[in-house]
Amino acid sequence: MSVPEENAGGLFGPPAHIPGATRYRGEVAQAALRLNRFLVHVSQRENRQRFLDDEEAEMARWALSEPERDLLRRRDYAGLLACGVNIYAIAKSGYVFGATLVDIGALLRGETVEQFLATKGRV
Repeated sequence: MSVPEENAGGLFGPPAHIPGATRYRGEVAQAALRLNRFLVHVSQRENRQRFLDDEEAEMARWALSEPERDLLRRRDYAGLLACGVNIYAIAKSGYVFGATLVDIGALLRGETVEQFLATKGRV
């Protein structure tokens, strides 16, 4: 869908070009649909333990690709976002991976939790 010429810089302003940021678009989300569903699945209480008991078996059961599995093994949140995983699926997966949303935010910015919180006025 294209933006009408009169709205190109209007209601939402000009498109933002932020270095290092990945725009979350439909085609990107579609490419990561299976991985998004997997993360939501394992974040549910009844499915969490099976993943924690044997991550590799659970990833194989969901037929995740090797690059997808590698992102999960490394807890590469920036990589997950870049390949189209929804931030809410990543946040929910924190229950499984033992990371809080603050931990994830700090990792995404390449900071310690203390540095991250300092920018939020909490330290």
